[in-house]
Amino acid sequence: MCKLFYLKYMNKEDSIYFNVDAGLIDRLGRELVGRAETAVSELIKNAYDADAKMVEVDFIDTQEKGGTLVIRDDGVGMTLDQLRNGFMTISSTDKIHNPKSLRYNRSKAGKKGIGRFATQRLGEKLIIITQTLESDDAIKLTVNWDDYKIDTALTSVENKIEFIPKARKEGTTLIIENLRESWSEADLRRVYRYVSDLLQPDYISDRSKELGLAINSDEFFKVVFRQISDNQPKIIADTNKMLLSKALAVIEGYVDSSQDGYCMVTSNSLDLSDDIIAIYNSEKTPKFHNLGEVHFKVYYFIYQREKYYADGISKTELSNIQKIANEQGGIRLYRNGFRVVPYGESNNDWLHIDKRYYNESGTNAPFGNRNVFGFVEIIDSNGNLFEETASREGLIENYAFRELTTFLHKALMAGRDRIRYAVEKLKKEVYQNNPSSTNQNEPPKTTFEKLEDLFKNVDDLVNNSSSDKSVATQNLKQSTQKIVKELKGDFQSIIDELGMLRVLAGLGLTIGEFTHEVVQFTPSIMGDLSVLGNQNLNDNGIQSLENLKRTIHLFTSYTSYFNATVSANVSRELKPQDVEKVVSQFRKVIQADLEKLNIELEIETYGYDLVSLPMHSSEWTSILFNLYTNAKKAIRRKSTDGKLKIVVGKEGKYVYLEFADNGDGIPVNNKARIFDAFFTTSSPVGFDASDDEKLTGTGLGLKIVKDIIQTYGGSIDIIDPETGYATCFKIELPLATNKQREEYEQYDV
Repeated sequence: MCKLFYLKYMNKEDSIYFNVDAGLIDRLGRELVGRAETAVSELIKNAYDADAKMVEVDFIDTQEKGGTLVIRDDGVGMTLDQLRNGFMTISSTDKIHNPKSLRYNRSKAGKKGIGRFATQRLGEKLIIITQTLESDDAIKLTVNWDDYKIDTALTSVENKIEFIPKARKEGTTLIIENLRESWSEADLRRVYRYVSDLLQPDYISDRSKELGLAINSDEFFKVVFRQISDNQPKIIADTNKMLLSKALAVIEGYVDSSQDGYCMVTSNSLDLSDDIIAIYNSEKTPKFHNLGEVHFKVYYFIYQREKYYADGISKTELSNIQKIANEQGGIRLYRNGFRVVPYGESNNDWLHIDKRYYNESGTNAPFGNRNVFGFVEIIDSNGNLFEETASREGLIENYAFRELTTFLHKALMAGRDRIRYAVEKLKKEVYQNNPSSTNQNEPPKTTFEKLEDLFKNVDDLVNNSSSDKSVATQNLKQSTQKIVKELKGDFQSIIDELGMLRVLAGLGLTIGEFTHEVVQFTPSIMGDLSVLGNQNLNDNGIQSLENLKRTIHLFTSYTSYFNATVSANVSRELKPQDVEKVVSQFRKVIQADLEKLNIELEIETYGYDLVSLPMHSSEWTSILFNLYTNAKKAIRRKSTDGKLKIVVGKEGKYVYLEFADNGDGIPVNNKARIFDAFFTTSSPVGFDASDDEKLTGTGLGLKIVKDIIQTYGGSIDIIDPETGYATCFKIELPLATNKQREEYEQYDV
């Protein structure tokens, strides 16, 4: 908004000057301040900027329209010049020239100067009474907003100024009469919560204290709300106190002064005290160049699962928190100490948490706005990175804002994956825990063995004679109840896994259909490339054609390989697999990718007849591609020239395969968890990633690999790598028997 000046007409025929219609005031009030709670918060911000310690807000007879709002602060007050050049100058530059308050050196709340329009938005008449320590009198200004009508010059509207005796040493009182809206007690509680959340919590980071930003535990700034009806005051307070200390887990993170992003998850209940997780902007640009001094903290809850909370929480407490979360859950944003709406408001899903995660299946760790109470702090004192819109309803969505949402999305996704992994592990422990067992070293029974025990117990209960129905019967009942409880846990795990498998099966069908269609286009593509090669191209054209040929060759190698694998797997026939040939074929498929990424692959073979027991050909494809994909990510994270080594041989009755890479390695504390469902060290995908991209790096890959191998009586472990390598997986599978090999003498791998 352009700064408006009072312009005196001059007697020059060659000049013309702007004038302003008084109706602009009404438009600015309605358009700059959209909501009543925003208007009240703007006035409280002004009191904060005036170094007030206490702000009293009285709603007098406001159950109907026409009531009165009084906002009284004990700040430094205003002189006549400050009133004229500040409040009475539209779009005053005072906060630009003086970004810090005089007495307490507070960072001022804003630069828009729309507090005066907030009073116009709220009521028809404004009375300002202000005084400073040095003044002998108080100044009283009366503004009738209805005088600012269209077709009236702004400079022709008079506002009465009076000098009256001081009622107190210093401070400012705003009296807004003839309120344009009614205010019920529920409305007041809503505004109170809004204003209570206006100042950012002090538990996000220590930077706000160091920089002198607003925090809601500041003993030098208090806000009191009262509802006064028939001269009877009633304190408005928020009776809902969030029990953040009871959270199941806490996700927190930051972007440091070097523009690097990090996050971590802590939870006593889930046994999570994880090391710091690096968050990358993108593969090509890992740093968040438009961010600095960003912090966040998110408190996570799972409802109706009080047994997950090791620190203790009752059903009633958890139920109350859930009720509060239904209305107040979400992630709020604070800029320079003050809240920015509408982020974190009810039904505001600015980080697309509900859209992406709340209704997903296959996990017992739901992740939605109703599961979190979150707070984001951005420090941008000069306003160079983040700028609020003119209405104070959100930030302008520039590069910095987009990087912020990218960082938060990826950090929350990384935190969610850690929590999901831990909950999956805890859930199994809860259901499978058997404290009454007399032999703690006894191996756990399979689901089928438990079912057999259940049938036996039921049979014993049915066939017991009436004389036996005493202690023995009671013991049978207790044993049956224990088995049923364990089976519930087994079946729940199966249901969760089926949910995961449905997603994978759907993706498999999509890949199968895609590769089938692509193969049909290959002859046409190669024909067109041949025609282009016969054209009279310049050097740049020839180079571009060669690059295109290499790219298409890599693409068709992958699609042909997957198409053949899918086709071979349709029959579901198991065949012995020559592991040496499997690896050789795999190398041909990824060779172009290896060259493109400058990765060296070495293959060593020891022995002969390295044939595994009968398997699906697609299963070896899944195993090798999972290991290769993980290795590429580890090499990329280390930013080094890649080296891979595959060793194939046999030991006793087993064929083995070792897969090593020189990436960034696996931390010692992660090695025991790397094969667990939902555990991942991969960097989260982008904010707008596709469903297929989201599926990668979810912590399912190595679990699926382990499940495949264990199904055939094999094993996969992390072993010490050779010199020059950081990680090495060793797979062992039973060798094919002579009978199996005879049955498939003509097998083709």
